[in-house]
Amino acid sequence: MAAVIAAGLAGGGTPKESSPAAAVTASQQPAAASPTAPPAASPPVQSLPATSSAPEPSATAARIVAGPDSAAAGAVITITGSGFAAGEQVRITFDGTYGMTLDLRDVTAGSDGGFAAQVKVPDDSADSDLPQSFEANGLDSQNHADTPFHITG
Repeated sequence: MAAVIAAGLAGGGTPKESSPAAAVTASQQPAAASPTAPPAASPPVQSLPATSSAPEPSATAARIVAGPDSAAAGAVITITGSGFAAGEQVRITFDGTYGMTLDLRDVTAGSDGGFAAQVKVPDDSADSDLPQSFEANGLDSQNHADTPFHITG
């Protein structure tokens, strides 16, 4: 009703009487800012799959173990590995200090993808406190495994 009176004052110096119908019509109109019904739910722009697409861990992940895991240079140790392709050539290397890599020998994985090989610990006297390791790389499957090793005395 105040809007109707204000409009009447703006139109000329004296207030005009407005009809009650105009006042009722003006007050019954819904405001433009408030919707009369909630908006319909729209589908999401992108949906995620119902299940995780993370790869399952491989039962044949390559793995090696040095026995023992520390020895003096020149000692003979056993490297045991698994998770390689049946019958594939596996290269055993030693990763020493300052990026030195030595190929020690190639072995053939058995029908179960495993192997056991004896290797001689190389002389890596540059700094035995830095990380060193033995590695095994499948030449066909590209499977890779490593194990830490420490050269003593």
